[in-house]
Parts: sequence; structure tokens; C-alpha cells
Amino acid sequence: MIQYKDLTDDDSVMDVDMVKKTVKAVWSRMYNTDLDRDIIVPEAYTKTIAECGPTGKNMIWSLVDHNASFKSALGKPKELYVEGDKLVAVTKIVDTTIGEDMIKMYNEGLINQHSIGFATVKSEYDSNTEVRTIKELKLYEGSAVLWGANPDTPTLEMMKSIEPAKLKKSLTDRLSRLAKSFRHGNFTDETFSLMEIEIEQIKQQIEAITTQPAPAVEPDGLKEFAEAVNNFNKHFQTK
Repeated sequence: MIQYKDLTDDDSVMDVDMVKKTVKAVWSRMYNTDLDRDIIVPEAYTKTIAECGPTGKNMIWSLVDHNASFKSALGKPKELYVEGDKLVAVTKIVDTTIGEDMIKMYNEGLINQHSIGFATVKSEYDSNTEVRTIKELKLYEGSAVLWGANPDTPTLEMMKSIEPAKLKKSLTDRLSRLAKSFRHGNFTDETFSLMEIEIEQIKQQIEAITTQPAPAVEPDGLKEFAEAVNNFNKHFQTK
């Protein structure tokens, strides 16, 4: 399940180069116990950066507000590394309307907080301290956020405003379209990686709905989700 960790420091932006249109920012801090009683250690990022970072498959995105779409994509980090207790990303901002707006907001100090979207791979729980130590994770993206809101999902407000039956239908319909696209489509790696983030977000939304007293999500929707995930795994294993 995709998770989000906010960095609420007001000094997470380390450098903005308006000429080269690059932003150097701290996406995450380590060793501290957050509100979820989680600690991320530096080693948690080692494998995911090597495999999916700039020198690997280059599948990690810089986004706005965790929105997995090209409209909210700022680019991909050209550098991503751990420095002390910081996860540092250097991103060349794309030459789009939102890219132009965002780098200006960075330069003006209006964007100064970040959040990561990831899935936990390995962790240990200490029952005495009630703290979970995350020892390995899969990093999907780092997002520029207006303020640290510690969101359950990027679409939490949407979930609150739509009745469960309609939301479930919308989510399962979207999963169905994603599954069909894998069977018949031929996408770039950039599109595949954005769609993987979206599928993880949809899965989390479905799981959130099923914890409510409303009827369970239709089996067909979950079947489409499983098919989409399998297709993702097959695609990335061939890379």
C-alpha cells in the first residue's frame, strides 16, 4: 500500500537555479519518529535508489501534491541521494506551464515543504516503544506540497465528498480501463511508472472504502486490479 510521509521543515529547499531551472530539495528526513510512530533509516533508500533512481530505471518522479499525472509532473530527479539524515533530490523542472509556475514559486519561497510517496518493503516493530522502523521501501515519488497535511491519500477530500457506491464504481471502472490498456497499449516507461503510482493510490482508496460499513467492493474490480498489478510486474521485470 502506498504511504505518504511529510517533511514539515520550512527549510527543505536547499537551492533554486532559475537559469538551469533546477531545484535541490530535501524530500525526507530520517531517524526521527513521525506522527505514525515510524522511523525511516538511511539504508531503507539504498536499493530503491539504485534500482529505480536516476542511475537505474529512472522511475521516480517529482510531482505536485502526489498527483500522478503528466499535468502535475515536474520531472524526474537527475540526482537522488542520502546525505546524513536527509533524502536529497535535484530535479530539472520541465519546461511546461506548471513547471514555469512551480519554479517561480520555489524561487519566491512559496514552496518550501515536501512529501514522499512510497511502499514499505521491510520493517521491524518494537512492541515496547510501539515504534516501527522502516528498513527498506520502494520510493515512487517526491512531491512539492503547499503545507504538510499528512494525507491518508492524495484524494482524501474527494473520497469524503462522494457517496461510497459511486466512488467504488468510479475506482473499479478506472482499474478496468488501466487493465485493458496493458493488454492493448504500448506505453513509454514514463507512462508506465505514473500509472503504477495511480494503481497503488486506487488500491489504497478501495481498501479505505472496504473498512467502512458499506458493502464490499465488487469482486470484478479487485480482479481487474490484480490483473493490472501482474502486468506491471511483468513489464518491469523485463527492464
